[in-house]
Amino acid sequence: MPKKKDTVEQEPEVTLEDKKRENDALFDQLTNKNREYMMTLNRKLDDAGFPEDNKTLVFNEMLKNIVSQQANHLTARKLYGTATDQARYLTESDHADMTGPVERSESWKIYLDGALLLGGMFAVITGISYLVGNQEAGLGLITMILNFLLGGLAVMVITKYAPQPGVKGGFIKYIVATTITMITWIVLMAFGTAMLPQALNPMIPGSITLVIGVVAFAAKWYLKKKLNIQGTLI
Repeated sequence: MPKKKDTVEQEPEVTLEDKKRENDALFDQLTNKNREYMMTLNRKLDDAGFPEDNKTLVFNEMLKNIVSQQANHLTARKLYGTATDQARYLTESDHADMTGPVERSESWKIYLDGALLLGGMFAVITGISYLVGNQEAGLGLITMILNFLLGGLAVMVITKYAPQPGVKGGFIKYIVATTITMITWIVLMAFGTAMLPQALNPMIPGSITLVIGVVAFAAKWYLKKKLNIQGTLI
């Protein structure tokens, strides 16, 4: 009796159109925050002239990863950094795997970026409040310096404990670390500097405080690009 010829069933080839349809289905499963992230990233890649076909492939891998991690309370931003960081990584990276998360920069860079961000933000808010209130006094010199130093430390701790994919309990550690850090910062700023004699903590006028804050913000954005700082809060 003649034997039947063995046949090997080939899996249907997944085309680019298939991935586009899959991307649409995955996009519908995103939370509002993740959907906004992907839309922002899409615009930035379009502005950079990123090839449409490559974007479909990259988004397919990213969307699968993001959707799978939503149950673990991990947002796209936690997985890939800011949309700006990820867009820069995808457009400038020479790595074969362009879908990987953005690697965080060294701790000193994260500290520097955080110090300029939170220190500058506090100085700007304080400067505006004093100017609007028509008050001459501003922020104490030591208070301002401590605010920059503690702000950098706070950001470094927060980014260090940011949840990582596949790490059990990461979200709880992140919440605890963030809460303790922010409470410590507030207590030190509110009560620590109040105990300093005014001679050691001379007041800086509100207008100068505002200028310092603006300069800090400008330095933050300049150094972030110059040093290619990745994995920061903003």
